Formats: sequence, C-alpha cells, structure tokens
Amino acid sequence: MARKNNVRSLPPTNLASLIRGLYGRVARDLKVDPSYVSRVARGERQSDEIEASLERELKRIMRLVSRNHNGAGRSGAKAARSGARVKSKASVRA
Repeated sequence: MARKNNVRSLPPTNLASLIRGLYGRVARDLKVDPSYVSRVARGERQSDEIEASLERELKRIMRLVSRNHNGAGRSGAKAARSGARVKSKASVRA
C-alpha cells in the first residue's frame, strides 16, 4: 500500500529560500503549470483562484519569516543579540 507524502518539512531559515519555489508550490496545489502561475503573478493572465492561492502562500511565508527573526534563523539571531563574533583563522593562529 503506497503512502501519500503531504507532510511539509521544516521551513528554511531565510526569506530567499522560502520565496524560491513559490510558483511551483502554488502550481502543484492547483494542478496547473508553474509558468501559468508566473503569468498570473505578472498580470499577463487573470485567475482569481491563482491570485488567492499566491496571496495565501505569501502570507504563510511572512508568518514563517516573522517567527524566524526576519529570516535570520535561530542561530543567526542569537549570535547577533549576544554580540558573538566568529574568529578568523588569523586570530586563531596568534
């Protein structure tokens, strides 16, 4: 018996990774071609269903980004708050 894998993995830690694949995810959910989703997003075509799906997906991304300290991820935000610095090879040798 085959299992359908609809589970989404944990979100990437930065905004670029979240935005990448946006049209593909929307297209897969609506069973249309990603190029059609792109054309709707650019205003070359019109589809209320695709526009609504794009808006929902962008809102989801913005929620994830806001939870991840503007996309910096947990370790990046923690290091920035604590003032921690990464040692360079030159300072390690000295």
